[in-house]
Amino acid sequence: MCLNRWLVVCVAVVHLAGRPVRGDGDFYTAGVAEFRPAVLGGSSEQLLEENLSAYLELIAAANGTSDILVFPEATLNSVLKLTAVPEQTENSLCEKHDGDDPHVAEFLRRLACAARSAHTYLVVNVKERSEEGSVPSRGYNIYNTNVVFDRNGAVVSRYRKWNLYLEPLTNRTKSAELAIFRTDFGVTFGHFICFDMLFYSPAQELVERLSIRHLIVTKMFNSELPFLTATQLQQGWAWANNVTLLAAGASMPLAGISGSGIYAGQQGALTRIMVSNQTEGQRQLLLAQVPTGGSPWMPTNTTIRNEGDGAAVLLKLLQQPDIGNFSTWALPLVNGSSASKRLCQADLCCDFRLSWSLLGAQSEYHYRLGVSVAERRYEEEQYSSIRVCGLFACRDGSPESCGLLSNQTVGGGEGVEFTSLWISGEFVKRERRLLMPNTLASSLYALQPSEVAWTLQEVPGNDTHTHTELELLQPHRHLLTFALYGNYFDEFASNGGARTEAAVWRGMLMMWLLTMVIHILWK
Repeated sequence: MCLNRWLVVCVAVVHLAGRPVRGDGDFYTAGVAEFRPAVLGGSSEQLLEENLSAYLELIAAANGTSDILVFPEATLNSVLKLTAVPEQTENSLCEKHDGDDPHVAEFLRRLACAARSAHTYLVVNVKERSEEGSVPSRGYNIYNTNVVFDRNGAVVSRYRKWNLYLEPLTNRTKSAELAIFRTDFGVTFGHFICFDMLFYSPAQELVERLSIRHLIVTKMFNSELPFLTATQLQQGWAWANNVTLLAAGASMPLAGISGSGIYAGQQGALTRIMVSNQTEGQRQLLLAQVPTGGSPWMPTNTTIRNEGDGAAVLLKLLQQPDIGNFSTWALPLVNGSSASKRLCQADLCCDFRLSWSLLGAQSEYHYRLGVSVAERRYEEEQYSSIRVCGLFACRDGSPESCGLLSNQTVGGGEGVEFTSLWISGEFVKRERRLLMPNTLASSLYALQPSEVAWTLQEVPGNDTHTHTELELLQPHRHLLTFALYGNYFDEFASNGGARTEAAVWRGMLMMWLLTMVIHILWK
């Protein structure tokens, strides 16, 4: 029985890469769920049952074709319906066994049974109750936890989120866990949760220290323009690390939350979705055949559907804080123009060469070239330094309007066609950093690798900087972002501090009342 409009079950399965079948050694079949959780209109028991039933429907809808299925962060149970999560089990969690933790919830056992019935690995995210170690006055810890079932329903891996975001009731482990598991189809996965992707530990550490080439992330991610929308970050991260990424995202457009996909490193997105043109999220399973490793094989059908072209944007997007502090240059909106510019800020200098044409009498967007070196504070003591140079769209002629959509549309109106666009940057070397291509079209999807060329080069004799370039390979008329993005994980830039922190909170204020209920109760 439907509790309200949030709870309508609408299950869709997209077979994007031909007819998915079980892996034969060259590839495996993976599925990621873009999932709208039930969060209002019923008791905690009713909401959990609604979410669980929808999970089970999606698992069944894969029709036994998947090798691994991934569901998003914070879309199943709440802090009112916790479960214990064993680190590993020898037997299936589907049945009870002597010595089981009595706090293992029935819903977790039903998911173990579903994994066994579907004969698939299954990754879900739960709110976990644990009485291990030092506990607060309530008598137990609460963790934001990924749990992985094998094809028999046994627990083969557990990960507790390290980098928390707006999760005041949630505890952290003493140090970041590096969670990995090996499958029967020959692939070893590492997994982490949402906000972890912006930090070195554990996400980047899995890649660099453990050399994991297939990663899983469960997400409830608030997208931000112009550089950090969900699938934009997912694709850039996978490309920069040249890893396979399975990303399952929660789907709540009115809270600014959407974005899921499967990415094959430098080959780009195999399937992806960003719900931008409707108020209600989706419950959809995206399937793709994924190379197991080192194989140039690609699906025969690699067409990526960009949902929402030409429709109003209803996805509530954050804006990059302090974008007005970038060193920028405004493009003159003159038909048939070209420019060569060099912009610098602090230790970052970038060169730009571009040409463009107007498609009508009045452009939907203004554009600026920009360079920035700035500290980014997210929450509490979570910092990194961001070095970025690129082109980005602005609602009007002011720098402060950059990263705001024009009249909240996707691909509507008359615009600017970039006939050529090339950026190069000299990024300072640091031990822990990630340089990545960062692009976004007005469809709110990143450009595919077939549309851009990205190179990273260590210049002989230059021990202090890395040279990187990004070039548009074909004319494009719906650009929002075209940039080189550097995340310096352990470095605090000199111009951060209170001003940046205040800007973050100003940017979040408009969405605060809506998202706090979701983040506190469900995350």
